[in-house]
Amino acid sequence: MAKDRWHELCDSVAEDDNLATWQDADYWTERKLYFWHRYIDITTRAMVGRATWPAELAYVDLFAGAGVCTLKESGRRIPGSVLIAANSAKPFARIVACEKSPVHAEACRKRLQRTAVADRCHVLVGDCNDKVQEVADLIPQNALTLVFIDPTGLDARFETIAALAEQSRADLVVLFADAYDINRNAERVYRDDPNSKLDQVLGPSADWRKKLDALRNPTGFNKRRLFADIYKSQLRRHLGYTQFGDKTVDDRGRPLYKLIYASKHKLGLKFWLEATKKEASGQRRWF
Repeated sequence: MAKDRWHELCDSVAEDDNLATWQDADYWTERKLYFWHRYIDITTRAMVGRATWPAELAYVDLFAGAGVCTLKESGRRIPGSVLIAANSAKPFARIVACEKSPVHAEACRKRLQRTAVADRCHVLVGDCNDKVQEVADLIPQNALTLVFIDPTGLDARFETIAALAEQSRADLVVLFADAYDINRNAERVYRDDPNSKLDQVLGPSADWRKKLDALRNPTGFNKRRLFADIYKSQLRRHLGYTQFGDKTVDDRGRPLYKLIYASKHKLGLKFWLEATKKEASGQRRWF
């Protein structure tokens, strides 16, 4: 089994480089990024160089951030998702990052310039929902694309994900804000607006209002599960995804959001399930 490189990656960004960092990171941010690091490591080790993918692997990050996160409680610095990809076990053929904040995008670009794959990296500045065609155009044809979609709320439209899925074989990990946004706001904010952010995230003909009304025992847990199931059903029905996994990320037992994994191949799901068995602490999870 390959050595886990997480602490090595953290050490590589420990020193202040006088560039902006994502300042709102908490301990659960590290948990999320650790899972993503493991998934990238497992997938690139297994898939880069295989004849199945003549265009190799591509990486897309729609909410790229600055490349480094600063944990609020400790001040410790950890690598962001794009820098994790740039330092993958085996290199991606193309890395495409989109970031809305010009300051964070510039920090991300400068950090990527220092990596061994600098010539393969592209940083776009703007809202990913507006820039998605530019992102899609940068993905090599016939590439296996790993897509990380990590918004702070309901900010990744279904049509945006559809544009990427239509461009290449795209395996997705999506931050699905089921607890801190959907569960709180479905009734009081989104129900009466047919073009709400929730409708844009869930996509066409989701019928979430009817399904929510039909839910017999509308506890918080059941509502979160309902919306996650609706989202997976939409990915299956409209985009052809068949393999799904999810991992709840919590704050000391209080659920915050789900990481929803989607692929069209069983091997991708196998990699994701293996990646999420182990925590950053080194402890393995068996449930």
